[in-house]
Amino acid sequence: MPESCPKTLEISAFLDEQSSPAERARLDAHLAHCAQCATMLADLRGLRAGLRALPEETLGYDLSEVIRGRLAAAAPTRAARPRRRGWREFLPLGIGATAAVSLGLFMGLALTAASGGAVAPRIAAMAVFDPVAPGGLCIGSEACYAPRGAKGAFPR
Repeated sequence: MPESCPKTLEISAFLDEQSSPAERARLDAHLAHCAQCATMLADLRGLRAGLRALPEETLGYDLSEVIRGRLAAAAPTRAARPRRRGWREFLPLGIGATAAVSLGLFMGLALTAASGGAVAPRIAAMAVFDPVAPGGLCIGSEACYAPRGAKGAFPR
């Protein structure tokens, strides 16, 4: 018996008379040799006969109209308006931005005040005499650094 047994889809199509004559002939030949598929066909025929023997149940009224009425009653009566944003929603954002800017200014002023105001003018005055502009590339060490004297000190 091959692994594809039982051939449930083919047997169901055979029972519902939806298979082609060639498929029906092939399945008839298979059913003659495969006991498992023949048993399944007999079981499906018994199930079909049992389902047809059941009495037909009716509700006595149309349930779809009841459901449609409930859905109409539960539907919103008017379209939802877009929600307006008030200034109170943006208050935390404004407080956070103000705190961040204030902290940045405070830290910047604290760092520049601690270094001393006299250092910045001296550095700026020395930048005038540099052979290479600030941010420029040095061609060689003599272009970027001032020559030292005989004792390793800078000349005056």
